[in-house]
Amino acid sequence: MMSIRGKNSIYKVVKKLGSGGFAEVLLAMNRDGLVVIKLPKEGELANKLIREEAAILEELSKPIPHDNIVAFIEWIPDVSALVEEYIPGHTLDRAFSSRRATQNDAIRIALGILSALEKIHSLGVVHGDVKPDNIILPKPLHPVLIDLGIARAFGGRSMAGTPGWSAPEFMKGEVSPEADIYSVGVILLFLISGIDPANSIGPQDIPRNISDHLKHVLMRALSSNPWERFSSAKEMALSLMGAKIPVRNVPKIVIQGKTIPLSNKLTFGRVKRQGGTGKADVNLQEIGSRRALPPGPPIGWAEIVRVGTEYWISDKGVPGGLWVYEGSTWRRVLDYPLKHGQLISFGMRRRGGYLLPYVPARVYLR
Repeated sequence: MMSIRGKNSIYKVVKKLGSGGFAEVLLAMNRDGLVVIKLPKEGELANKLIREEAAILEELSKPIPHDNIVAFIEWIPDVSALVEEYIPGHTLDRAFSSRRATQNDAIRIALGILSALEKIHSLGVVHGDVKPDNIILPKPLHPVLIDLGIARAFGGRSMAGTPGWSAPEFMKGEVSPEADIYSVGVILLFLISGIDPANSIGPQDIPRNISDHLKHVLMRALSSNPWERFSSAKEMALSLMGAKIPVRNVPKIVIQGKTIPLSNKLTFGRVKRQGGTGKADVNLQEIGSRRALPPGPPIGWAEIVRVGTEYWISDKGVPGGLWVYEGSTWRRVLDYPLKHGQLISFGMRRRGGYLLPYVPARVYLR
């Protein structure tokens, strides 16, 4: 029986669970019980991707693991092994292979997935492969999202995807949070109708015997135009719970799930917050009467000012700097004219050999 030695534990491999495009997935056991180990296939790209996956998953598990995301256990650099929580239960596709979900049950499952995505997107990362195979139900109606193997930073280039489940633009290489929103829409459609999205799907596939409210959510989530979908996982969750989320065809900025219309001048401050890990976390707030996130003393700020028909963003002392994503790289700026769909970040950090935004935001100008 093969064994893998970690930092504080020895893992005895029980069996092979499967094989993906870049990794072998093993079931193993240590003194605490069962775990899952992912080992990269041969090649530098596979090693790079699993290192990135480990870095993202470790970050997502701080300060405590999210209830709807598989938990990180450890990274073993000697063998490039990612050790993560073992989730017992059926995958979503198996659980609903021969039955349909009620509308309420489908919404409950979708809300759990959206909660996971809200956390993932807060790191400036897109999962990219949200599909029934990558969702396990350890308890009825309680989804746990697994496999961040092709997760990419906002604005990057996608490595792969699953036709039908991944958004059309993601399959062409574009990485944005709206791609994950589309996938949740497809999952909702699958749960209530059993539809196989292998063929092109659209509004014509939405069942007639569901509530107008759910039809509205599906129409927006499944739009072929990413700008017409919900701006964040939080917006979609609120809409599923009955809130009326208008389609804001006005210039706006979306920061950590908050949508704020752009006026002639907005000033934002970055604030520190202890997350219980001894390391300062970062939030963002608007200074003034409208608060985007919980209040706190600003330790630097940025301004977005309308100049004629353009909007310019300026660094007024943001700790870690103000960054924009252009082409395939993040670059630091002091004054910059924003474009529709522009990705920006208030501060940057390095994880697993690449940059992750501290406080990611997305700008919509039309």
